[in-house]
Amino acid sequence: MQRSSVNRRRKGSRSSINREGRNPPQLRSNVILKHRYRFTSTNSTAQTITDNDLIGIAGAVCQAANSSLAMIAASVKIHSVEIWTPPASQGSAATCSLEWASSNNSPTIEVSDTTVSVSEPAHIKALPPQGSAASFWIQPGGGYSIMVVSAPQGSIIDVRCTHVLRDDGTQGQSYVVAAGTLGAMYYLPLDGASDVYIPTSLTTTT
Repeated sequence: MQRSSVNRRRKGSRSSINREGRNPPQLRSNVILKHRYRFTSTNSTAQTITDNDLIGIAGAVCQAANSSLAMIAASVKIHSVEIWTPPASQGSAATCSLEWASSNNSPTIEVSDTTVSVSEPAHIKALPPQGSAASFWIQPGGGYSIMVVSAPQGSIIDVRCTHVLRDDGTQGQSYVVAAGTLGAMYYLPLDGASDVYIPTSLTTTT
């Protein structure tokens, strides 16, 4: 009895495999990357992050040596942004903040945290507000503001997002650089050409 039950299960499994083999399942053909990108702040000045900047963090290929790169992503969606400051120094405070840009459907929303501890960092984790530009899929080209980040020197900034890579055979959005080897791949700073929020453990250029 036990052997016949096993045989029936095996036959059923084979027939299911055969049915699936005859008809390939539908799939989303776009190449999609979901990743946590990490950056280190080299300057305390607040930086505006644009649509083009967020596309560039997924990578760009040098198309003209020491001149320009072509971005590999076609669009991006932000899931969250997280910031940790260094601990405060004695007698002072350390503050980090993130301001989401307003839109027709959302006001300007700012999130911030301050520490006065010499052992604990300030820390924020922010999700795009409903209706803001950051809450939708973002495409390059406009150069419009998505958010303004203020992170003291030495802060760590994590951006969790999903990129859809280009698949139309055309070159991506162009990005001007001063240094780049033809054909090499570079991961761009979070703030683009300002070069303040530098990728951690990834090859970059300016």
